[in-house]
Amino acid sequence: MSFDERAVVARIRRLTLRELRLWVRKGWVRPAQSERGPVFDDIDVARLRLLCDLRKEMALPTDVMPTVLTLIDQLHRTRRDLRRLAEALDEQPDHVRRAVITSVRRRAGDGN
Repeated sequence: MSFDERAVVARIRRLTLRELRLWVRKGWVRPAQSERGPVFDDIDVARLRLLCDLRKEMALPTDVMPTVLTLIDQLHRTRRDLRRLAEALDEQPDHVRRAVITSVRRRAGDGN
């Protein structure tokens, strides 16, 4: 689903049009662009809700936001990569899966 600026502000009541435009300018959210302006998808809306939580509920300062958003993005990439790794491991023969699990457990026990 896609939304224009006004639809996003209507969906996220605690977000103002001014804040939305500022956050897009800062690159905190990166909607697609159309002839009519920015177009937001469900992921953009979820990120905007997170931004509202961080800015309004947790009162994170503006200068901290780029670092926090970078860390959140890295965490999401890591989770995606781990999910792909787990899916690839599930496709392997049983003896390969057991060998990998044994190796991981051994490394966890070593503190590495």
